Amino acid sequence: MSKISVIVPIYNAGNKLNKCIKSILNQTFKDFELILVNDGSTDNSLLICDKYKKTDERIIVIDKKNEGSIEARKRGIEVSNSSYIMFVDADDWVDKRMIETLYSESMDSCIDITVCNMYKAFGNLLVVKKKNNSKYFNKVKIYEKEEIKKELIVAYFHGHPFPSSLCAKLYKKELLQSSGNYLERITFLGDDLFYNLEMFMKANRVKVIDKSLYYYRVGGFTSKYMPHLFNDMVNGYRIQKEVIDEYYLDTQQKEYDGISIMLLNTFKTCLYNLFNSKFDKSEIENLIERYTSNEELIECLYNEGSIKYFPVEYLNAIRNKDIDHLYELGKAMYKKKRPKMALMNIVSKVSLI
Repeated sequence: MSKISVIVPIYNAGNKLNKCIKSILNQTFKDFELILVNDGSTDNSLLICDKYKKTDERIIVIDKKNEGSIEARKRGIEVSNSSYIMFVDADDWVDKRMIETLYSESMDSCIDITVCNMYKAFGNLLVVKKKNNSKYFNKVKIYEKEEIKKELIVAYFHGHPFPSSLCAKLYKKELLQSSGNYLERITFLGDDLFYNLEMFMKANRVKVIDKSLYYYRVGGFTSKYMPHLFNDMVNGYRIQKEVIDEYYLDTQQKEYDGISIMLLNTFKTCLYNLFNSKFDKSEIENLIERYTSNEELIECLYNEGSIKYFPVEYLNAIRNKDIDHLYELGKAMYKKKRPKMALMNIVSKVSLI
């Protein structure tokens, strides 16, 4: 039985997967198993997994049909034989001291979740890295039960820069196994956030360290239409509201402000997303009309924080179902983002490491 399981969900990661796997196998800490979950890839990902499996007995390869990252991670957890679990995304990589550092920090303080900082890495030939300079990583700190609730979880209500990703964290396996109820209501958007939200609510001790040990690869942005985006957005709002109503009655209005602003901001992304589809103008307008009839979206229009935060024109366009205004807003966002997305795709494909 290994001390740690490292789970990598994989879908069409291509040759970037090589750097990911090598960075894990080259760890200073050796007592781990590496679980590679191929989630129905149609490229050479499975061949790469099998190649490494032949060279290292610590590797377990799972080949399954494509069901998405939630099910891929769940399958990895089921197979795990360790008491602690770490996730790494297939196109990212980690510092050679990451496992040793997080495991040591967890053992020293009897921690449920240990969190390290990460770099955003741009490009392939010459990696340019950018550190997350948020206040959470200014020093090493242990958060106890009430502090977790008041200082970490609320970050997820207000979009604060405390990372919602499952990566760059070490979890007690039992915490992962006893959580995940919110994931049944999420298809894609926010699966990391709502898994973490539930686990942080249950955790007794969380440790945040100031070392950057994870490299998150930025680039390769997709213009693919996301059909579940709006429903995930609304369901995420409902989940957060339920948590607030149960655990944050003393600051209820403040937390409502945060999730309302986030919902209305994400709605702009939904408008933009429609232009990544193959829908014609009338189909897009019909969807916008359906969206603006949603009870949760309408509810957020009357939130105190939303009224102060957003221009009145935007709120009125939703309230009055001004489809023309919202259509043009989404179209303008689409046109504005296209050059940046094209540039980032070029940067990400200059060379494969």
